Parts: sequence; C-alpha cells; structure tokens
Amino acid sequence: MEEPAAIFKEAWSILGTLERHIDIIRILLAEQPLGIIKISQETGIPEHKVRYSLRVLEENDVIEPSKSGARLTPGFMGNRLKVIEEAEKVSEEFRKFSLDLKKMLS
Repeated sequence: MEEPAAIFKEAWSILGTLERHIDIIRILLAEQPLGIIKISQETGIPEHKVRYSLRVLEENDVIEPSKSGARLTPGFMGNRLKVIEEAEKVSEEFRKFSLDLKKMLS
C-alpha cells in the first residue's frame, strides 16, 4: 500500500520537468544560441533530458533550432509578461488546492 501523500507523485514529476524547462530558458536568456552538450554542461541536466526539453520547448514555440544551437523565439521573448501571468495562475491554483486540502483535513 502506497503512502497517502503519493497522490502528489505525478505533480512532483511534472514540477521537476517544468523546472528543467525553466533552467534551459534561464541559460538561453544568458547565452544563446547553445547546443545540447553546452546546455547539459552549464545546467548539469543529462543530455537526453535536455534533448527532451528542447523538443517540448520547440513544440511550444519557446525555442527554435539554428545552426549554432537553440535560441529563444521572438514570439516567446515578446510574450514574457503572458508567460509570467500563466505561471502565477498555475501557482495560485496549487495554493488553492493546498488551502482546500488543509481545511478538509484539519
């Protein structure tokens, strides 16, 4: 039988992946374009996970490939405030879940 807190296992996995995506965005904001190997070296993220994150970020128009490596898209850079807003909405939803759970279980 699993621990009751295991209901959050999937959320933790998603948060880990999101953290990795954000680490890659952070390094690209500081220095771009960058290839998989350089991103892996700079972030400590294994190359296969960098490759996966770059694919997800490209599918979501956050990055684009170039001959020199990945770079942030003009669309992403132009919508930074929307990205921040969305992050705040997600954070607020998690806060609501936590407060509701606290009320139910206290």
